[in-house]
Amino acid sequence: MRKIILPLIMLSLGTLPLFAQAQDTSALWGKKYAEVKSSLLSAGWVLAPVAEDETPMTEDYPEITCVSGAMAICSVGFMRDKTTLALVVEPIENTLVVTGEY
Repeated sequence: MRKIILPLIMLSLGTLPLFAQAQDTSALWGKKYAEVKSSLLSAGWVLAPVAEDETPMTEDYPEITCVSGAMAICSVGFMRDKTTLALVVEPIENTLVVTGEY
């Protein structure tokens, strides 16, 4: 019971859990990217390096890159210890929003 209550308290306070490899990241989905980025960086995550041939989505967030093609997605990577987290980011109503993970 204690394992369930702590994450619920953290979410209700607006903080994000410290993610481990097998944790569910759906709590991030639908949140503004700027808030998610700030929370992850505060929790010890760092931005994954961007390859030279990747195209940034915006000048404000060069870490978010997009692939080309009909089913193209834009994503950003974070790393902590030996764990990586790749988030899908979409512009929704002029705001960058985390919409998933891959």
